[in-house]
Formats: sequence, structure tokens, C-alpha cells
Amino acid sequence: MIIGWAGRFWRAFLRTYNLLPCPRCHSGDGSGNNCFCPDCLSELPLVDPGARCRGCGGELDGALALCSQCLQEADRPWLDAVTALEYRGEARKLIADFKFRGRVELARPLGILAAAAFRAAGFEADYIVPIPLHWTRQLSRGFNQTELLGSILSRELDIPLCPALRRTSRGRKQSTLGRKARLHNLRHRFAVRPGALPPNARVLLVDDVFTTGATLNAAARLLQHAGCGPIRVLTICRTPRYAQSAPS
Repeated sequence: MIIGWAGRFWRAFLRTYNLLPCPRCHSGDGSGNNCFCPDCLSELPLVDPGARCRGCGGELDGALALCSQCLQEADRPWLDAVTALEYRGEARKLIADFKFRGRVELARPLGILAAAAFRAAGFEADYIVPIPLHWTRQLSRGFNQTELLGSILSRELDIPLCPALRRTSRGRKQSTLGRKARLHNLRHRFAVRPGALPPNARVLLVDDVFTTGATLNAAARLLQHAGCGPIRVLTICRTPRYAQSAPS
């Protein structure tokens, strides 16, 4: 009880003096919690979770439950998907700053947006499973951005984080490849850690950007073969249908 009171006092102190301001503009009210301020939030291309494509989480472009792009795809190995932002404008810049410029403080505000999308979609999960990086890429970057996001989601949603997947080989960067090459590049690139998840575990598979879905597809199928399910997908951003390229 004392710890809870002290925590509330500390957050109130931080907010009063704006000691953890908005990480985008560096001056707006960060709610004492390193959150985006209302002005910056209004500039982000949020996706309405109630009007999303169940295949990719992006905005619908018709009356069906799937967008025109997902209708052309083979069946997705997950039950549903949701994303927080469309990958353009300020959202694209934030992802680039987070992944490639070492701004790890963006994990929290981005994770909070993703947690809000999860709740609004009405999802349920037993475990959060992040998409892994190959150890050489993680060494050069210094962190796995998806695992950082997963840890924020775990705290926000009170769902255990389980790094059940590992990369078995590095492969080429997905962002440099076309759709068919992406699919081929990911063959046999993942493995499920033995005993990491119990049978029939409801999994929330987390990645930063959904482009073609090739990475998530390969990972979800492996989890299915390991006995998990149902699987749902949560991403921070979905690339617009008119611009199918994203960093990896």
C-alpha cells in the first residue's frame, strides 16, 4: 500500500514539473509517464480498431471484413489482427527513430498505443510472443525493438511475455525484398523453443510493422504446428496498401 501511494506521488510530481515530457516534441505534457502529448497524438495516423481489416489490422477499403489486399492473400494463420497506426508521416518517422536511431524511450508511448488498440479490439491472450531478431542483427542494433514493445505490452495488459521464437539464420533484410522474395527469405528462419508454451496457448504475436505479413505468417505457422492457438496479431504500424515498403 505504501509502495502504491509512493508511486502515485512520484507520477504526480513528474507530471507537475513535466520531467518526462512528450518524447516526440520534448515539451508537451507526457502525463508524467513518457506519453505522447495530446497535440502530438492528434498528428499521428491512428487506425480505428473498430473498422479494421481482420487480416492485417489496417484500415478497411470496402464493406467486407478483409481489405482488398488481404482478400488476395492465402488464408492467414491467425484469427484476427489489429494495428495502432498507419505507417506514414509522423508514425513512419517515429518507427525510424526507434529502430535505427536508438531512441528506445519511444518503446513506452508506442507500446501504450498498441495496448489501447488491443483493448479496443476485444482481444484475449495468454502469452505475448515477440518476433525475434537474429543475434547478429540484435548485436549490431543493440536491442530487439519488438521485444521491448512486448515488455511494455506485458506490463500494460498484465499478460506474460514469452520469447518463444528464435531466429535460426539471419537472411537478407526484408525491407530490401519484394513480396515473393520476402516469403522465400523467411523459409526455415524461425524455430519454436521447446517447452516455451503450453498446448492450446492463446498467443498474441507482436511485431513493429506489418508490410506483406510474410514475417508474421512464417512465425504464426510455426506456433500453430507447435500446438498453439488461437493466434492473434498486434503491430504498431500497418503500411498503406499504396506503399508496400517498410524497414526491418
